[in-house]
Amino acid sequence: MRVSCVHIRPGPRCAAQMAVPEQLPAACETCDHYRGPSRGLGDVVAKVAQATGVAAAVKAVAGDGCGCGQRRAALNRAVPFKEGAD
Repeated sequence: MRVSCVHIRPGPRCAAQMAVPEQLPAACETCDHYRGPSRGLGDVVAKVAQATGVAAAVKAVAGDGCGCGQRRAALNRAVPFKEGAD
């Protein structure tokens, strides 16, 4: 699985970037910064929330520990897309 996360570069690192390469897909599963191809319904909901400003509002109220990554991963597992269907 090729991941094109904006945080896989020098500078501030997300949990996925700090993971061992073999564990990268699992770390990206709950990462709020994932920007790769849509893996399931959770990624679609996250993109809509980001585009409409809902994600920023939730983070402003709840902070970084809002649980968005876990909900995104749960929706992706419940309604997965085929590989590369973005």
